[in-house]
Amino acid sequence: MPLTEVQINLYKKIKKHKLLLKTILKIYCFLNFNKCKINGFNNTISNNGVLLKKVKFDIIGNNNQIYFHEESFIENVTFFIRGSNHHLSIGNHCVIKGGSFWFEDNNCRINIGDDTTIENAHLAATENEKSIEIGCDCMLAYDIEIRTGDSHSIIDLNTHNRINYAQNVKIGNHVWLCADVKILKGVTIGKNSIIGTGSIVTKSIPDNCIAAGIPAKVIHNNVTWKRPRI
Repeated sequence: MPLTEVQINLYKKIKKHKLLLKTILKIYCFLNFNKCKINGFNNTISNNGVLLKKVKFDIIGNNNQIYFHEESFIENVTFFIRGSNHHLSIGNHCVIKGGSFWFEDNNCRINIGDDTTIENAHLAATENEKSIEIGCDCMLAYDIEIRTGDSHSIIDLNTHNRINYAQNVKIGNHVWLCADVKILKGVTIGKNSIIGTGSIVTKSIPDNCIAAGIPAKVIHNNVTWKRPRI
């Protein structure tokens, strides 16, 4: 079941009382079937007042850091980490209802900006020092996939060199990803833009436009969007 309005309002009333909030969060996490399996040294999960429900932490490695900032609500999410020195930050007032955050290799980063909502998404940061950056006030629907790499090697038979190295992904502020969108390595999506349902984004998209298709192409310019239906 999703978090109720009563639960959210109660949380907001007690969040100023730090010791009470810390105790209640521990009880809440215990009662809501969160699972935590961590192997390694100096792995940190910092919860600054976030409600977690049916969340799973599966971490093997060292010096990995997860930061949950204030007044966010996270449920039915898996945090899968293999390797060391990875960093995940989820901003203030975020709501994430399902999916997974996936790290491989070492020194990767995923940052989620304030006020962003995610219905269900798989975010995978793979290969050393690669990152996924999602801005503030973004809206991600369900069955979203964002990847920095392919997780396997493609080899040029003439040169015997690999040709598909991972690349960073960056999504600007106030971006709307509709259902079943895939964002591939090396893509930047500009602020205020909208990516249509079922699109596969292989190249960067500018600000204030609608892009759609396989591969996604700009179909309308000079737009923005609002969460309410007006």
